[in-house]
Amino acid sequence: MPAEGSHVVIVGGASGIGLSIAKTCAALGASVTISGRDVDRGLQVAAGLGGSVRFVQIDLLESDSIKRAFEGNTRIDHLVLTPVYPGNQSLREFDVEEAMRALRLKLVAFPQVVKAALPRLKSTSSITVFGGLAKANPYPGSTMVSIANGGVVGMVRTLAVELAPIRVNCISPGLVEDSPRWQARIAAGAGAAVEAFKMRTPSQKLANVEDIVHGVLFLMDNRAANGIDLELDGGIQLV
Repeated sequence: MPAEGSHVVIVGGASGIGLSIAKTCAALGASVTISGRDVDRGLQVAAGLGGSVRFVQIDLLESDSIKRAFEGNTRIDHLVLTPVYPGNQSLREFDVEEAMRALRLKLVAFPQVVKAALPRLKSTSSITVFGGLAKANPYPGSTMVSIANGGVVGMVRTLAVELAPIRVNCISPGLVEDSPRWQARIAAGAGAAVEAFKMRTPSQKLANVEDIVHGVLFLMDNRAANGIDLELDGGIQLV
């Protein structure tokens, strides 16, 4: 977990699971920088979290915003990239522009963020990026999500070698029942499907936001964790 006084940068930390990570890191005494696309919302969120939290605007589809966000020389002890690609697309309904957005978000913008942050990282810094279980467990409409998340694992492994001794890891959540994204889906009628998925899981328990935050803190803290893909899914891949 981040030491008191350390600096954690969370790309996507103004909402969703990223915001939960930011809250936990700030509560542990870290200095936290969060980012998002919406400046007004981001500044409001940062103000609500207290004086140790600041906001920078990043749109992962705009290279200039990434470059601007990492100007300066303040050290970064831990870099976390949480954004996920939300769209569904099947091969039969393949849309090239939408497919490029999915790949741009994960497989181009993530390395671009790491490159921009690199001068501010230390040899002891960690980088944690979010993938997802669709890489191994595809579902109808997950074509580009599965492709992008599969690519994230390869990216993490090569960066762990190229950027050594900086540690680079991936976290791949399964269905996170209490996340804002899944709460919205449940409210829209997906509750029965989520419950059925839960019952199929060997633990009969889905990952929750706290589980994912704990996983991120583990990857920050454990010096032997490097180049790994931490899957937090309740064991659903076993059945």
